[in-house]
Amino acid sequence: MELKTTEETDSRYILYHLLVATIYLLVLSLPEQIYPRYHMVLGTTVFTVIIFCSARSYLLAFFALKKQNTYDRLPDVLPRVSLIIPSYNEEAVLERTIPSVLSLDYPPDKLELIYVYESACTDKTEQIIKAFASQDPRIVPVQRLTRKGGKAAVTNYGLQFATGDIIGIFDADHSLNSDLLRHAVAQLQAPGVKCVRGWCRTINRTHNVVTRLVAIERDVIERLCIYGAWRIGGFSTFTGGHALFRREVFDEFGLFNEDVLTEDIDFAVKLHAAGYQIAVLPQMQSWEEAPTSLRSLVRQRKRWTRGWIQVWRTHAAHILKMKKAAFFKRLDILISLTCAVVPGLLVALIPLRGLSALGFRTSCFGETLSSLLWLFVSTTPGITAILVWFLGREEESTSSGPEDLLLIPLLIPYIIFSFCVSWICLVDEFVLSWPFAYVKTERAEEGLVLAKQETGPVAPLTAEKRVIATTTPSNAP
Repeated sequence: MELKTTEETDSRYILYHLLVATIYLLVLSLPEQIYPRYHMVLGTTVFTVIIFCSARSYLLAFFALKKQNTYDRLPDVLPRVSLIIPSYNEEAVLERTIPSVLSLDYPPDKLELIYVYESACTDKTEQIIKAFASQDPRIVPVQRLTRKGGKAAVTNYGLQFATGDIIGIFDADHSLNSDLLRHAVAQLQAPGVKCVRGWCRTINRTHNVVTRLVAIERDVIERLCIYGAWRIGGFSTFTGGHALFRREVFDEFGLFNEDVLTEDIDFAVKLHAAGYQIAVLPQMQSWEEAPTSLRSLVRQRKRWTRGWIQVWRTHAAHILKMKKAAFFKRLDILISLTCAVVPGLLVALIPLRGLSALGFRTSCFGETLSSLLWLFVSTTPGITAILVWFLGREEESTSSGPEDLLLIPLLIPYIIFSFCVSWICLVDEFVLSWPFAYVKTERAEEGLVLAKQETGPVAPLTAEKRVIATTTPSNAP
């Protein structure tokens, strides 16, 4: 797998997708001539899946309303912690994020920060990392000669330098709350917990409409769905840019899979299959950048969605046979992975609604029941967004203002947009078998307004404080 900063497409790629879309529309329309009830059956199937997904969202939200009892007491002897932070062309964010990592409330002699940067970096990533390393011995600069492989390959390379009993993995654009490590170390004492993740917040949510919508979506997924899944005993996941593990996990399961785009989801399936837990703590927070343009958002979501599809292809047939995990958890893993594939098929809802407007019957539900069900599914995104907004206010952990609530009507078009991206990924994976690469999300320009964090905003270094080291620190491998 190649690591790229931009996605390369050509006219051939676009033509193939137009051809597949045309065939798909014909498949949706022509069978009506042979089987008159075809549209009704198809529409009912699609609508039922959407109802199920909406009901599942409410179920997870219900269990996410009350915090689960967590381990708050630290061990008598604090373990050594190694944080691995892959860095590729991160000049725009490092001077914001490195100070937040250095400000973690954890004994300095128990913490090492391994910044793995690519030799192919074309900006000042290496100089910035070495400048901080010259001022703080906790920072270990590690250069990786760029070869094939995405973030998983970079992370795997960094693991060989980690000396900690607990190993964390964070993206370079994450600013960390100062108490994050203490929450994680305490929770990792719990029986069966091998990984802990928190709540990834959006630091640039006020940048524009795109970042606000992404922030709303991520808050619902992080605070309600993933946390609710842990509370209910289901498939809790971690992100490749925000998680901490007990070191023995890598001794037992090996390294991250470098052949899939979402190595984090693949690894999460393996952990749950072995009977372990991935704990979720909303109070353990870090702040990441959201894509600031639709083009960047599409690239990011294509990578995520296609990665989930790849994990589904790898594990779906074997999930129910994972005997070390409870049956409910196995079932929830299968449902969660399938829900990553289904949205691309739900794009059929768009032409079906058009046929309905033309007078075709596209549902077996009666008119009154159909109206009530449409009300149920169409209000689900807004209700869950309002719920997580109030939760954030109650927990004093939000950076969102009331203006975010004005964007709720845009959530439906945003979800339809997501369906379309998922459709493209399905075609790429199953129809075209299109080559894939790890396309790094573009970082926004410097100077973004930082979100208010528990420890206050992290100020970037001023020009007077920057010291660019020209030699390799003695502790670099």
